[in-house]
Amino acid sequence: MFFNDTIVAQITPYGKSAVGIIRVSGVLSSLVSLKILKIIPKPKIATYLSFFDLSNNIIDKGIALWFPGPNSFTGEDVLELQTHGSPILLNLLIDIITSIKNIRIARKGEFSERAFLNKKIDLIQAEAINDLINSRSEIELKCSLKSLHGFFSKYIKNIIQKIIVFRSEIEVRIDFFENEEEYFLNLNIEKNIDNIIFSINKIINMSNNSKILKNGIKIVLAGPPNVGKSSIFNKLLFNNRSIVTNIKGTTRDTLHENFSINGVLFELVDTAGIHETDNVIENIGIKRAIKEIKNADYIFFVIDINLNNFIQLQILSKFLSKLLIKKNFLIILNKFDLYNKKKIIKYKIKGIKYIYISTLNNLGIDLIRKFLIKKTKLLINNEANFIVKSRHLNILKSTKNFLLKIKKKWILSRNIELLAEDLFFSQKLLNEIYGSVTSKKIISYIFSNFCIGK
Repeated sequence: MFFNDTIVAQITPYGKSAVGIIRVSGVLSSLVSLKILKIIPKPKIATYLSFFDLSNNIIDKGIALWFPGPNSFTGEDVLELQTHGSPILLNLLIDIITSIKNIRIARKGEFSERAFLNKKIDLIQAEAINDLINSRSEIELKCSLKSLHGFFSKYIKNIIQKIIVFRSEIEVRIDFFENEEEYFLNLNIEKNIDNIIFSINKIINMSNNSKILKNGIKIVLAGPPNVGKSSIFNKLLFNNRSIVTNIKGTTRDTLHENFSINGVLFELVDTAGIHETDNVIENIGIKRAIKEIKNADYIFFVIDINLNNFIQLQILSKFLSKLLIKKNFLIILNKFDLYNKKKIIKYKIKGIKYIYISTLNNLGIDLIRKFLIKKTKLLINNEANFIVKSRHLNILKSTKNFLLKIKKKWILSRNIELLAEDLFFSQKLLNEIYGSVTSKKIISYIFSNFCIGK
């Protein structure tokens, strides 16, 4: 795609640094090179040159890189200037470049947008660039790289290819067969539709894993007051972040901290002890705790092992029934160092594991970490190690629902021409994911969330 205007932006962070980089993209990039460098460097070779102002004074020396289109990131002629990272110097160079007619400062994400419009990358890969820049964990970084290299795009294109092949078989029969019975010969229409729906469902199911990989695993420490939630919080973080005392109800608000294991991000939340109280401040803390619990991926429910067995079970069953918990759940029985009874209670609740620990003696803390390490390995080894964004998920769900309607319509009408049209529309829906038929409004919105210079 041809653009009349040429764009320029600083692509390194603003502020003082050892090196600052300016990128120019567009038809006037060669003119910028002649103005600033007095030559056009050899393509794709880092060249150490003098940088000049409009009065032909040398203002710096640095490295220039020349990428003639279409063999560049944007698909256009691209010039990159690597200077010393003085903000004054970088601003001066940008002022010189924008003084040339039809050259302006790039909008947010405009370099990536031009790369997309010039078919250098698809929309999934463009979004992956932004995810890559904003990655908060090693695993999210790796997932973004997989999307950038087209891993997720292949999944979508494979489904589209199934629809194309299916449509082709239908349209051949429409064009060449006169007998209605020949229309349906060996087509297996319902089976083919089910097969496409199955492939879409597979990605939808993968998206749960993708969400965790992107946002991290949220673990909420919950339970009655004074059972050691804050001590566990500190031990897992290797930091005395939460105040710990023997006074009941020390924690009255929620504390949030991030940590990572095997590159997977975890958000650990310490909450107020859940119990019945007339204290206004404590009740506010309890309401916040319940809100965090409802939004948790995992709940670590902490109980004092020294309580009467019946009371332990009563606390747990009341918590489970009151909050209707249907999430991943781990019972942590703390204060094992004080335990002197002969018999340990055995919880027999289907699907719920429990660990005995003592935060005072560091007993069992390693078991909690091993539990988390196991969860990270399951995530890392999952085949869905790419980012499925909410935009992608909405389109997948819409396509699935439309295909279900197509199947129902087909069973009722047996209209093969209508079936072909509907399949073409479902193909167009999926094409929106990687951008071949996406509206300009959506494209502008996506790239407006990028940083300037990308």
